[in-house]
Amino acid sequence: MPPTFPVHTSFKFHNSITPLLPSIYIPFNLPSPFQFLITTQQQQHKTPKMVDLHWKSKMPASDMSSKSPKLSLSANSLPSLHLPFRTTDISPAAPSLCAAYDYYLSLPQLRALWNSIDFPNWTNEPILKPALHALEVTFRFLSIAFSDTRPHSNRREWKRTIESLAVHQIEIIAMLCEDEEYNSQTRGAVPTADLTLDTTNRSYSEASLLPRLATWYKSKDVAQRILLTVECQMRRCSYTLGLGESNQAGKPSLLYDRVCKPNEIHALKTTPYDERVENHENHAVHATLQIAESWIHASRKLLERIGDAIVSRRLEQAAQDCHAVERIWKLLAEVEDLHLMMDPDEFLRLKNQLSVRSSSGETASFCFRSKELVELTKMCRDLRHRVPEILEVEVDPKGGPRIQEAAMKLYVSKIAFEKVHVLQAMQAIEAAMKRFFYAYKQVLTVVMGSSEANGNRVGLSCESGDSLTQLFLEPTYFPSLDAAKTFLGYFWDNSDNKC
Repeated sequence: MPPTFPVHTSFKFHNSITPLLPSIYIPFNLPSPFQFLITTQQQQHKTPKMVDLHWKSKMPASDMSSKSPKLSLSANSLPSLHLPFRTTDISPAAPSLCAAYDYYLSLPQLRALWNSIDFPNWTNEPILKPALHALEVTFRFLSIAFSDTRPHSNRREWKRTIESLAVHQIEIIAMLCEDEEYNSQTRGAVPTADLTLDTTNRSYSEASLLPRLATWYKSKDVAQRILLTVECQMRRCSYTLGLGESNQAGKPSLLYDRVCKPNEIHALKTTPYDERVENHENHAVHATLQIAESWIHASRKLLERIGDAIVSRRLEQAAQDCHAVERIWKLLAEVEDLHLMMDPDEFLRLKNQLSVRSSSGETASFCFRSKELVELTKMCRDLRHRVPEILEVEVDPKGGPRIQEAAMKLYVSKIAFEKVHVLQAMQAIEAAMKRFFYAYKQVLTVVMGSSEANGNRVGLSCESGDSLTQLFLEPTYFPSLDAAKTFLGYFWDNSDNKC
């Protein structure tokens, strides 16, 4: 009797599958990716045999039905998808609140610095410039912490926390510089100075705070450890940052002062309320938010480049930039954790002095006063629309599982793995973004209290108007990829290839 395979299996699904989006509609007959997997297994175990055309008449009588055999599976073992497909409408806070936030941080002046183009041939400038601005503000934050004369300040923990933040920023900057050299469009356009040709130039920045912090007895050890991090992280790059690191390899040095313009960054260190607000945490909050806004802007520029790379089918470059965005989301969570180090009484007093308070009927969280953060969140969510383009499959207008089937075949075939890399990286962005908003909710509760964190809506549930909670609880942005992995895992769970 020739071998037969259970290829006519029927599936039964929970009634909740009916209202799902067309992109993850599951047919009742066996999906073609399962047929693809079964065919693959058949080919792996296929051996030539002589065919007996009279085999049916020689078979002994049996009580079994002559129909094709069915795969006997428990109904409880079938995957059930309960996905409430609704997305949270993300919108900024009231215009007056956003304007006050921009005014406090001098964001119009910062945006002018971020968007200035001083090196037209250097395509990485719009991304690296705000990243270097954030690093320079971190050095200013370090000087603020060491200049704190309050006896109750936890200087040791502040020192460790800010150093860790600087190290993680340098890691991302080094990664961006390293990836830049693999891109033929940006290789060789970096503004550097070859120190071997001109020995009269200094090998480090004159305007950055880090070289001066490395000579101050209070911050000497921390600054020197940061310089060692720069030296180590830039080893795989053809140039170094030029912040005063040892540069033992004698590599060209980035024109840091011309790119970053530290003097113009430090000119924005004062807040509009310095004259009437006497509170040490004022400058700490100001520096923290400026660091976050700089990295948010860098992420938006990366996402714009990701879109261009996908259109041009440069998927490996798109995957690298996606991983950079993922790391920046994790860095933003670390930046927000700085609020946990601030003095509770002085922070809450500062909030009152600045009139930072959730107004009646205001459902937007404090973080949504940043219009850049709102736009970044929308851009990350909109990556889901790139999935059909990456898989080179059109969405079925009748609601068929074309995208899901293409994803399952891609995962199994082990070819065109640059597509897998970018799809995995996009889902990593989603996970990091949702972790950020969940962590932000916890930080807000700790530093302001649960009532204020919920907008003075005591007893607020997750189903009500708390946009922040709804954001990190909403379903996956990539339902087709989620369904593909669900049923691929289900297939292998019910296969015979078990130890």
